[in-house]
Amino acid sequence: MMLKKELLFLMNINQQLKENRVLPLATITSKEQVDGISQALLKANCSVLEITLRDDRVREVIHLFKNYSDLTIGLGTIRSSEDIDLAASSGVHFGITPGLSKTLCEYAKDCNFQLIPGVQSASEIMLASELGYKLLKFFPAELSGGAKKLKAMQAVFPDISFVPTGGVNSSNFDSYLALNNVVCVGSSDLISNEMLINKDWNSISSNIIKIKDNLL
Repeated sequence: MMLKKELLFLMNINQQLKENRVLPLATITSKEQVDGISQALLKANCSVLEITLRDDRVREVIHLFKNYSDLTIGLGTIRSSEDIDLAASSGVHFGITPGLSKTLCEYAKDCNFQLIPGVQSASEIMLASELGYKLLKFFPAELSGGAKKLKAMQAVFPDISFVPTGGVNSSNFDSYLALNNVVCVGSSDLISNEMLINKDWNSISSNIIKIKDNLL
């Protein structure tokens, strides 16, 4: 049985993700990027962000997002208990794993840290559900069957919601968002590496606004 706190988290994060419809992904490695991305997101009326843990420099700056209380920050690519400790101590709101780990799911619960486990099969969805997780990352989405697979999962797992990521972009956003079991789509298309390198914060804002405006 899910605890009241967990239910409140799911209600809150589901609401945040549904309202935004898109979850930008980025690997942020400097204070300048933290400030630039945060301001660009707020300018674009986007309040959610997944920081991917694909560079050790992320560990040094993730805590700086505390300065932007209007943003809901997730730490992605969590693969160890140490990563969960980092996220929790940095004030991150939730974490996302690329795959399903019973050990990490149980550790996160022990730490009262909110986790969105990654899954790609019915068996993994069942295990995640047994562990008390109802909001899951579907990854890698396109290689794992895409929107057609998630549509087939709706009748089997009516209580499970998904955040599809991996091969998800502006060309297929709508096919995912049309599904009742998809709360939002996660994509690195919204914040390109080129924009980050060039510190082109205005283009990031414009790109997010354009993509959100074009969603059905």
